[in-house]
Amino acid sequence: MKLPSTPRIGRRFAATMFHLALVGVLAGCGGGAVFRLSSDENNSYELGRSLQKRQLPAQPSPVNAAGQPRLFALTAGGPNANKTIVAYDLASGNVMWKADAPVTSRIVVGGDFIAALEGNQLVGRDQARGQPRWRISASNFVGAAADRERVYVVTGGGNKWWLAGYDGGSGKQLWKADASGVLGGPVAQGGLVYVPFLRQWLSVVAGSTGNQLTRLRGIDQDITMVRASSRAAYYGSKQGMFELDARSASGKRTEATYGTVKIPPQLDGTTYGHEVYDQVQQGYTAAERKRVLWTSTPVENGPMKLGGDGYAIHYFRYLFGFGMDGGMRWAYSQPRVELVASDHTGNVIVAVSSAGDIVAIDPQTGAVRSRKSLGTTTPVLGATFDAGGWAPSEQPEAGRVSESTVAALVSIARDRDARFDRVKELAVAALAKLPGPEVTSQLLAVLADNRAPQKLKDTVVELLVQRKDPSSLPVLTQQLAVKTDYIAQTEPDALAPVAKAIAGLGGMNLDATHVTAALAALQSHLDTGATAVPDLVGVIQAMSAIGGGAERLTLSSHLLLYRADDEIGNDPTWAKTVVVAIGAKGGPAERELLRRVQGDARTRPPVVEAIRDLLGSE
Repeated sequence: MKLPSTPRIGRRFAATMFHLALVGVLAGCGGGAVFRLSSDENNSYELGRSLQKRQLPAQPSPVNAAGQPRLFALTAGGPNANKTIVAYDLASGNVMWKADAPVTSRIVVGGDFIAALEGNQLVGRDQARGQPRWRISASNFVGAAADRERVYVVTGGGNKWWLAGYDGGSGKQLWKADASGVLGGPVAQGGLVYVPFLRQWLSVVAGSTGNQLTRLRGIDQDITMVRASSRAAYYGSKQGMFELDARSASGKRTEATYGTVKIPPQLDGTTYGHEVYDQVQQGYTAAERKRVLWTSTPVENGPMKLGGDGYAIHYFRYLFGFGMDGGMRWAYSQPRVELVASDHTGNVIVAVSSAGDIVAIDPQTGAVRSRKSLGTTTPVLGATFDAGGWAPSEQPEAGRVSESTVAALVSIARDRDARFDRVKELAVAALAKLPGPEVTSQLLAVLADNRAPQKLKDTVVELLVQRKDPSSLPVLTQQLAVKTDYIAQTEPDALAPVAKAIAGLGGMNLDATHVTAALAALQSHLDTGATAVPDLVGVIQAMSAIGGGAERLTLSSHLLLYRADDEIGNDPTWAKTVVVAIGAKGGPAERELLRRVQGDARTRPPVVEAIRDLLGSE
């Protein structure tokens, strides 16, 4: 074999070295191979090393360098079809600045800057004054994130996607990494960037260099949602969320710090966060108004432990607090308009309405801790909170928490917005679990509302029956005061449901004077002569349930009066109900009465048959 000449070897060596050098230069300048199908993943050692690199505060705190709780809202109606960014200091209650801009994305918050997509450019603004600092071309924008020092941008489409890191002060590009598959919107925390890849992986990238530190693969669940606070990070999907910690290396729900909550079916569409692969949700959308809000406490084993052993759900105009069993603890209803954005600071749940009202709610009790206002005259479209750890200095509003919850639930139940008919059912169900006659009055008011949906009324009827609250008997009795009167053109509101609710109190310890009053009110509907037969059945059942025998004389007179009536006497249900009410627990006198009625030729066949069924061959 003839060896190549020395000059040829030199040329080949030189070409190889040039190629390697070029790759190194390209890797240093951007375009590094970070997101690939084949990569080390779910490596517990590398994950532990990566998490140690996070620069996290000792306590929950804002990202901004001033350490002040802030809100950056986007409002409509600026000049030239622009929108307006409103920077607001939550601690002082003052607007910091306003700036008109054609914003089409969420606002991300850094140390001394904010950034948002304006047209085809990501624009960084001075956080203290709102003036533009830099502009970055961001065609095919997917999403952005920021930490104190840098901003991170995902762009792309088709078969090529990019993640790039930029200096937050100057906008200078620091690095750029490509991906051969779809990247989701990034989330930044303490110098790390969490980037979803192909719905299956979560890459942990060093914010300073763009190098992938480690990668997690979801083995039994997609990764389509990522969220971070100043102290914790979470990832997962609509099914549930993982807390990012050392146990995440398992990739499995059963072996990681994983959590789900019970979302009532009436709060349809509620999720744990926005969808990172949906470019529409990289802006402010209605999805912001259907969210689970929570914090967590670190654990070494077992499922995720939620802060305060509970969670909240923001659902359009409403905030609900729940315990881990799914039971509702409290409710808040925003007057007139929707809450467009919300966050859990660790101490309060803070939300802003479309009218610019800011409210802070105690996550344990639902007490209102603070109310503020942006002072805007145009609708708020969305907002980003940078308020980790914020606890308002104001004292909670006066009044018992139970009273405010009742008021909120009543407000929801009586809401005229047909979009929330199912939420109203949730509200009345929660309301019915609270004790007291005031609650019963409010439930009865729903029944009396001609504009309330029939399904809601049916729900209330069942709840009234199930309530079994002895203190509510006087309220139910009062509801019976109006009787059917054709001359006066009056008829009772919800006679049958009220009678069923009273019947539900049978066997309970009731005040004797309340029982006497209730029997008298029920008797008035027996005696009026205009009560419909189905309602008569309910009245008889209610009297029998609570009367303790005192009702039998009245019911005996009622039987004698209507046993031969062509309408009432021929109704099998009425016949069986009144006969059983008189004779089932009656003594010899009641049974003798029934036998005489049975032998009377005028007695209608259904009554005769009902007596025969009860007495048999006596």
